[in-house]
Amino acid sequence: MGLFRYLLRSSRRPFLLAMAAGVVSGAAGAGFIAVVNLALARPGTGPAALVWAFAALCLTTVVTRFLAQSLLFRLSQGVIQDLRRRLIDAVLAAPLRTVERFGTAKLYAALSDDVVVIADALPGLPLLCFSATFAVVSIVYLVTVSPVVALAGLLTTLLGIGLYRLFAARGMRALTAARAEQDRLFGHFRAVTEGVKELKLSRPRREALAGDALDATADTYRRRSVTGLTVFEGAAGSGQAVFFALIGVLLFVLPAAFALDATTLSDSVLILLFMVSSLQGVLTWLPVLGRAAVALRTVEERLASLEQAGRETDDGGATQLPQTVFGDWRTIEFRGVTHAYTGAAGQEFRLGPLDFTFRRGEVLFVVGGNGSGKTTLAKLLTSLYLPETGTISVDGTELTTRNCDAYRQLFATVFSDFHLFDTLTGLPGEARTEKAEQHLRRLQLDHKVSIVDDRFSTTALSQGQRKRLALLTAYLADAPVYLFDEWAADQDPVFKEFFYEELLAELRDRGKTVVVISHDDQYFHVADRLVRLDYGQLRQEETAGGR
Repeated sequence: MGLFRYLLRSSRRPFLLAMAAGVVSGAAGAGFIAVVNLALARPGTGPAALVWAFAALCLTTVVTRFLAQSLLFRLSQGVIQDLRRRLIDAVLAAPLRTVERFGTAKLYAALSDDVVVIADALPGLPLLCFSATFAVVSIVYLVTVSPVVALAGLLTTLLGIGLYRLFAARGMRALTAARAEQDRLFGHFRAVTEGVKELKLSRPRREALAGDALDATADTYRRRSVTGLTVFEGAAGSGQAVFFALIGVLLFVLPAAFALDATTLSDSVLILLFMVSSLQGVLTWLPVLGRAAVALRTVEERLASLEQAGRETDDGGATQLPQTVFGDWRTIEFRGVTHAYTGAAGQEFRLGPLDFTFRRGEVLFVVGGNGSGKTTLAKLLTSLYLPETGTISVDGTELTTRNCDAYRQLFATVFSDFHLFDTLTGLPGEARTEKAEQHLRRLQLDHKVSIVDDRFSTTALSQGQRKRLALLTAYLADAPVYLFDEWAADQDPVFKEFFYEELLAELRDRGKTVVVISHDDQYFHVADRLVRLDYGQLRQEETAGGR
């Protein structure tokens, strides 16, 4: 079973201890039946040893079961933390293009739902060990009571296992299909939460996307989940029915065929009833364990896909300051660099080949129409994308997956699709709170936002104000190179002028290199150089503005 193998790899010691406790609990439970039978054979006059054995078995059963469950509860929370950490590390280590192809919905479903489904199933594992041990010891004890009944019990157990496997195969297929629908369902949830304003303003679109499409996916997910869970319940019911049939045969057929006496009959029925009760407990966990197996397989497939795409590691530079790695750079050179996108209909957009040099200390504007490749160029420049062909080098040192992380530490960015973090944690400087408060006033946000425990008091602002907060955090990073992707697009004239005429000059005076993607042609004069992209091809233009 995949879940067992995963736990043996990741948490061998606590898992084996929990399973051992389950085995001991099952053996003690079966021994408890033997003591009960012996006590019933001597009503009211049981020896002291029997009394002590009864008490010891009761205590052992309770304590070991509690130990197994408590260990698995702790282990389940560890599994959640470990799987989420591995997924997050894999996402951060994988190439950006791979993460973009995966999509947010698939990754979020694995992080938020799959790991919880796996953890919720773990407390059921000691019951498997308990019931398996209980059944084995009970059948061994039945041999001492009646070999014929023991053989019948063994055959019944094997028949029940066979029926379960027959049902479980179909149930797993249904649950696997349901899990595939869950990714699409999370995609719909994301569309609703991120597009709530647009959906509120358009009833036809709301009914089509948040109604018909979502309902169709949810209905398919529900139908396949119900099928899978019902099949597992059928497996549980068939196993229970087989044992009830055995008890019926034991009561009405075997006594006449094998001349079983009343004592043997009552002892055998008591043992089998305890076995059925034990198995019934574990059968209720079978659907949960089935879903966990599907969830674990999904998570491992996600991890494998991310890892197979290649890991962007560092040769040691990530632990050093940028100044000790690429901090003394003079030029960043593109030589024959290309990057292509393939659309859903098979059409391809290709950026490049680009031959270009970025120079230290300049303010460079990148301009061009929508879809001309400006943002892709920005991702190549920052090494978020590595070239499909050609090379990017820093003073002759080629960028690879080995050194790209160290290179990225040179940059502070505000992309057009930026994410605004609500904390200043990770930004340099002991006085960053004071600096942040100063820039809040400068950006006219101090009446909206304050700094509390290194966090912004709110990020629920207009898009223009959120961009100003993103600009503040980028400024505090104090990086050698700044990249702004359409930062001024959502700003009013006052802040556009502040950005182009004041902030860029200030960054240049501090020796920073600045790359600005912009459509604001009235401010092109502030650039030292201006380059234009047309349909993926780069055309360089000099400007008389700048220094």
